[in-house]
Amino acid sequence: VFDELKHWRRLPELHFIASYHDRPAYIEALRASVAEHWIAHGKTRHLLISFHGIPERYVRDGDPYFASCRQTARLLADQLKLPDGEWSTSFQSRFGAAEWLKPYTIDVVAQLPKRGIDELTVVCPGFAVDCLETLEEIDVENRDAFIAAGGQKFLYVPALNARAVHASFLVDLTCHHC
Repeated sequence: VFDELKHWRRLPELHFIASYHDRPAYIEALRASVAEHWIAHGKTRHLLISFHGIPERYVRDGDPYFASCRQTARLLADQLKLPDGEWSTSFQSRFGAAEWLKPYTIDVVAQLPKRGIDELTVVCPGFAVDCLETLEEIDVENRDAFIAAGGQKFLYVPALNARAVHASFLVDLTCHHC
């Protein structure tokens, strides 16, 4: 954006929203989506909060992403009143030879049944809308890995998508920065 704007004579007014991972309205939207999913499909014994991964070197170089993900997960678990042990965090969608943030979601879902956790709900707060990574990687590949490892019940909570509370939050967030 900045490289392009160097060539413009009339600059638009720009506002950047660096993050919203800890905004109360965002956490509430996530909480409501998980709670409603559990009301419709039954609550499971464990909630896995899976985020898109990034190479570990990004974090070593100062990227705040890992800390932001952990904070979102903790806030969501607190709002759902889940004690430690009933929820965990993982990272999905790695590729290439570099080490990515861990634990990897596919490894976690395969290990949970070995720890006696045979009912699992997965939510992916880092995705505003469902896509191949949530619908295929999480709800198909990771479901299959969980069931193959001895899991009995696997629930995927859809991304916030076009939920009214999500749209309202994004409008409010945007207007706050205008």
